[in-house]
Amino acid sequence: VELASKAVAAEDLLPKSAYFPFAVAAPLLCGFVGGCGGAFLPPSSGLAPIEEGKVWNIRAAFFAPLMYVIATRFCGVDLLTAKLGICLFRIAGDLFPKQREAIMEPVTSALYTGTNVRRTPLPTVVPVKRA
Repeated sequence: VELASKAVAAEDLLPKSAYFPFAVAAPLLCGFVGGCGGAFLPPSSGLAPIEEGKVWNIRAAFFAPLMYVIATRFCGVDLLTAKLGICLFRIAGDLFPKQREAIMEPVTSALYTGTNVRRTPLPTVVPVKRA
C-alpha cells in the first residue's frame, strides 16, 4: 500500500484530490480486506463470520488501518513504528480478551451510534402469515 501510495503521489498524470494531499480510502479499504484474513471466503458463506456478534478479528481489521493512517499521515509517526503499534494492539487484544472488551465496547458503541448501524442483526427468517 505504501509503495503504491508513493507511486501515485509522484505521478503527474493523475488528477490530485481537492480534499486530501494523500490517498485515504484505498489504504483503509485494502487494510480492512487484508486484515479479515479471508473470513468472508468463500463468498457463499455470506456474513456468517459476523452474525453471532462482534468478532475481534473483524474489529481489529477495521481499527488497525484506521490507526495506521491517522498515525502516519496526521501524526507524523514513522511507518515501521506505526506497524509495531498495530502488532502490539493485536497481541494485547488476543492476550487480554476481558480488558479488550472493556475498552472496545465504548468505541464500538460510539461507532454504531455514529453510523446508525443496528447493534443486533435483524432476523434472517421473517415469518409470513398466509390469509
